[in-house]
Amino acid sequence: MPLQHPLMQNNIIREDLDAVIDYLPSPLEVPPVEAEDMKTGETILCPPDPDAPLAALAFKIVSDPFSGRLTYLRIYSGTLTPGDQIYNATQDKRERAGRLLRMHADKREQVQEPVAAGDIVAAIGLSNSSTGDTILDKKSSIL
Repeated sequence: MPLQHPLMQNNIIREDLDAVIDYLPSPLEVPPVEAEDMKTGETILCPPDPDAPLAALAFKIVSDPFSGRLTYLRIYSGTLTPGDQIYNATQDKRERAGRLLRMHADKREQVQEPVAAGDIVAAIGLSNSSTGDTILDKKSSIL
């Protein structure tokens, strides 16, 4: 009989990985997020499609001693590229996402390529954004 790690004998790791799959699904495995068109009041779906218009949520604001104000964004649809002009629908203001960072436990990685649906990044340069704000591209009008 081959030797097994004690945690594998109890299936603890397997159960943990099953929980990750069940509770943290891929954006492609969940229904599209619903939003409201600010002009018509209609319900609009935001599919996790990189070709769809940008729809993101600012879910955390952090003051960083090196980079200044970081706005954590969850991208629901579309793409966001460093330097893009975006529209904060909640505040009714235009802003520029100067730099994008992928945050890791004790380090950060600057993003050069576009981020897409399902990604979580920290944006530098969104001085008017607050927790709970809807971030869109210039053409959208959803909340």
